[in-house]
Amino acid sequence: MVEYKSEDEKLICYFAGRIDTAATMELEDELIDQVQHAKCPVVFDFANLEYIASSFLRSCVKAARVVAGHSKLTVVNASESILHILTMTGFDKLMDIKQG
Repeated sequence: MVEYKSEDEKLICYFAGRIDTAATMELEDELIDQVQHAKCPVVFDFANLEYIASSFLRSCVKAARVVAGHSKLTVVNASESILHILTMTGFDKLMDIKQG
């Protein structure tokens, strides 16, 4: 579901599979804890993510607010459908979204 790695002075969170409401409830506390303790730029890598529920979007907002104290949350490698959701909901203004 999510794997955390510190690389190049960044915390990279690699998400995979489907993040539905149940999965979000399972990972949210750990995700926010990891982001709070990182004290460095945070990258969400969505390359292997197939689906996100709206509850996961709420978790992304929480993470972006935590990161806002020292940088901006970056999302990379989102599929076209997930990218559409992020831009349609205005998350592209809250996070730095990069493709490729």
